[in-house]
Amino acid sequence: MEPPLRIAYVISYFHPLESGAERQALVQGAELARRGHQVWVLTRHVGHLPEHEVVQGVRVERCLRVHDQSRLFVPSFIGQVASRLRKLRREIDLVQTHQALWEAAGTGLARPFLGRIPSIVQPASSGRFGEAEELSRQKGRIFLRRLILANTHFVAISADIEAQWRRLGVPASRMTRIASGVDTSRFRPGPVDPEIEAALPPRPRFIFTGRFHPQKNLAMLIEAWSQLVRVVPAYLVLLGWGPDRPALEVLIEERGLSHWVRILDVVPDPAPYLRAADGFVLPSIAEGMSNSLLEAMASGLPCLVSAIGGNEDLVVEGRTGRLLPPHEPAAWARAVQEIVKNPAEARAAGEAARTRVCEEFAVERVMDRYEALFRRLIAQAGRTA
Repeated sequence: MEPPLRIAYVISYFHPLESGAERQALVQGAELARRGHQVWVLTRHVGHLPEHEVVQGVRVERCLRVHDQSRLFVPSFIGQVASRLRKLRREIDLVQTHQALWEAAGTGLARPFLGRIPSIVQPASSGRFGEAEELSRQKGRIFLRRLILANTHFVAISADIEAQWRRLGVPASRMTRIASGVDTSRFRPGPVDPEIEAALPPRPRFIFTGRFHPQKNLAMLIEAWSQLVRVVPAYLVLLGWGPDRPALEVLIEERGLSHWVRILDVVPDPAPYLRAADGFVLPSIAEGMSNSLLEAMASGLPCLVSAIGGNEDLVVEGRTGRLLPPHEPAAWARAVQEIVKNPAEARAAGEAARTRVCEEFAVERVMDRYEALFRRLIAQAGRTA
């Protein structure tokens, strides 16, 4: 039996301050802890949260005290990461970032202290909002790129991310494709909670879960809904949080959609809300590999998503859902109409989506791949774990 590993995750924020990268770090870290490995999370100090705590078996250290002032943020953040890893280096076997800009620059800066400890960079997204393009907009990008590329290995969760980082100079020998994972026992089809059913608009109902942010392209979706409800009755539930909420509320009112579109606050567990939906919509203009999409597919929902990034790695056009142009509301309105008018085909697509996720993206399968990569890199570095 192989000995347990000691792994340090580096990420700007962590649970309960969640977006996609943070949610995936918790899912993966919790599965590693369940297998008996030791997992630390090194993240930013947040005044109202404990500096030290254990979350689902993961040891969280909110120890990175950085300056939020723009000129001081970058040197303080990457310096804090390197300093903390230097102190921790005798207690860990491997470091992994769950984002690829400041976190990866920090682990790259720490390379002289880490010695034979491998450092893995996992970019979170691609496209306009991804780390590769964000790097291209930074002052000092040549120096930052050099620091990031000093890391041992890179993991791409989508083909688009892999292509972007290969263009930035990561050789094929230092790149591995491993998708994100989802807890298929938590996100699953099943009976609908009567209280949730009563709180939601009538069927057919479609759901979006995630951030209200320009990246998610929700204004386009609302425009599509204004066209849709002229033809068929269908309701939209937007479940989440984020800076775009006030503008979305105004847009819903202006389009006369208050009856058809409902915004709900973020909830502790979206799983029962997904079980209460008839379809899932994700109109993003940029994604890495969407946790929300994985969760919806695991819940057995037909998924209508934009044809970008990691969405194209997950959804099989016409079989598990639809891949749609992100800037054409009429195409989205037609696709939702088809789901409403063909419930048997919609159910078949949802079942196929669930099967695909269980076979390829269940967190247990994903972490088997990660664990094999961890042990290979440790062995190549001449270390024993």
